[in-house]
Amino acid sequence: MMVWAFSAPEDAADKRRIYESVNSGKSRFGWSHVEQNNLKPENNRRGDNSRQLFLLEIEQGDWIVHINIPDRGKCVAVKVLSEYDFDEGIDCGDRRDFRHYFRVDVHSITEFDRKDPNLHPKVNLRPRGRYHRVYDINEFNEFRESITNPKERRVELGDKESKEEHFLKKELCKHLPLSEISKLVHDTHKGKNLEPFFAKVFRKVPGVTSVIENGSGWGSDHGADLILTTNTLLGSLDIENKVVVQIKSFKDTHYDTGAVAQIKQAIEEYSASAGFIITTAESSEQLESAVESASKDINCPISLLASEDMVKFVIKYAPELLFE
Repeated sequence: MMVWAFSAPEDAADKRRIYESVNSGKSRFGWSHVEQNNLKPENNRRGDNSRQLFLLEIEQGDWIVHINIPDRGKCVAVKVLSEYDFDEGIDCGDRRDFRHYFRVDVHSITEFDRKDPNLHPKVNLRPRGRYHRVYDINEFNEFRESITNPKERRVELGDKESKEEHFLKKELCKHLPLSEISKLVHDTHKGKNLEPFFAKVFRKVPGVTSVIENGSGWGSDHGADLILTTNTLLGSLDIENKVVVQIKSFKDTHYDTGAVAQIKQAIEEYSASAGFIITTAESSEQLESAVESASKDINCPISLLASEDMVKFVIKYAPELLFE
């Protein structure tokens, strides 16, 4: 069994049409306004139609989630009852479209908010293309549990607690190997969601007087996800330093050296006295060599915290983010 997340059309009326179709027992997909878009005949499975061939992989028992249906930020999940089929579609005014369809179980329909704290962070409901497929059985199980949670309201977040932190602590125990804890940090804090987590960690570090969460995106944050201010007392002197942090939520082994280029840019842009690269993945010789070379090039210390070292850092300064 798999979960298939479908992106919504831009037009609000089309979103409503898909929503009404799901509730009448058919989950629909667009790019199908002419008979030649029918994927059932093999001679139609080429050219532009090849981009829709994934629809033929959907099976009875799978789940389809329509993202931003019926409105932006909302989702509709439904269980599939049949294989792919093609019909007359929906009257969209200037055309008939959404002719690709699957019969679905209307009794399984579950509607929820994509940002509901009950939804597990492992479940990707932000497809970058027309669709997203969940392969991993553990992620599938998290999805199944998540869509029942909004009905049961089982998750109650603590004061200033994010849903990512909640689910991380829910899955952790102190007896897990550090490498497994690192994987769970990645699973529950994908992409930019890891930056607020480490902002909380650094605010617990002695000597750090300020932590700025610096936005997102290469070219807009100038390579710094976090900007730290540290103060050291030397006699009557209060010495202030700026430290920049680049954070990556990666899995497996970290080979990509893009973070090194980013931290170099951040150090130069903000006149920082040091830099941190933090990654949830295992370090590689390639990454470590790039960090060492960059540090020498700009004559500035750069520290790498990867996988187990990253977890040790969190446990030392903010264990309450991992353990109840």
